[in-house]
Amino acid sequence: MNINERINRILFIMSYVSQNQGIPLEDLAKHVDMRPKQLIKEMDFMLLIGKPPFKPDDYVDIYVEDNKVYIEYDQMLNRPLRFTRPEIMALLTSIQLLDPEVEPKTVESLRKKIKQAISSSLGPAGNLEDRIILEKPSRPVSQYFTLLHQAIEQKKKVKIEYYSLMSNTTNDRIIRPYFLMKYVGYWYLTGYCQMRKDLRTFKFERILSTKLLKTTFPSPKDLDVDKYKDGFLKSMGRQEIKIYFDSTVAPWIKEQWGSSVKKAKKKGVILTLFSETLEYPSRLILSFASHAHPLSPPELVEKVHQDSQEIAAMYKKKAVSRK
Repeated sequence: MNINERINRILFIMSYVSQNQGIPLEDLAKHVDMRPKQLIKEMDFMLLIGKPPFKPDDYVDIYVEDNKVYIEYDQMLNRPLRFTRPEIMALLTSIQLLDPEVEPKTVESLRKKIKQAISSSLGPAGNLEDRIILEKPSRPVSQYFTLLHQAIEQKKKVKIEYYSLMSNTTNDRIIRPYFLMKYVGYWYLTGYCQMRKDLRTFKFERILSTKLLKTTFPSPKDLDVDKYKDGFLKSMGRQEIKIYFDSTVAPWIKEQWGSSVKKAKKKGVILTLFSETLEYPSRLILSFASHAHPLSPPELVEKVHQDSQEIAAMYKKKAVSRK
């Protein structure tokens, strides 16, 4: 074993014992692939680890008591992390962004640990977390997330009761779950559907029940997760929508849609989005009146024209009825 490998092993032993105080000597020896006698010799060497000026209390103290291993550090070796003000703000913002939909107990435990880690650096900053206000998720889905995450980790099939919006029917599906992803606030499960005999993506909102099965499945060999995700996100709405907005409303569109907005050749911007139907894009365009018009697909142009005529006819009818 070279010096680097030995250093790595020593650091691992120190870290592992710190997190597992009182671990049986034989168990620790198995973890590091050593015989107990070899491990004790290595621990004797570790007693030489310390910090200047190397006084008796400046060394690491690792010892065996009742055949159990313990470790104690000098206070300076065990001091808490210190954070800068920008780092504190970044961490506090991250706490707020942690999604409680994903195993609430785990998220809350992580929040407490992060807050504890930065508490020594806050000083007079006070409770800065109260000054960072972010939108909270409104769709609790932890009942599905936990089970499906477990199924993916253990490579076990799941049975889901799923509502199909397209056919307006509900049926049972046996799925080999591959991965989960979140898109514009909604969670999705992607896996092999035995009924469809192909990869399918299921929206959590339409999953009515889930059941973890005992049957396992092999990892897919040809699945390119990144490629599939990119394809899914692009085809989520089945149609790519392009809308032109003039310079009057362009700043607001840029602010709301960010990277989905590009400059147009003439003054104004072009918004590209993906939508399941033409209803929303049409309403969006009409809400901006003459400041927006559809570019593609052709069906959207026709839809906007039809909707605008219906709106005009409705107001004309109301105007006539008032006379």
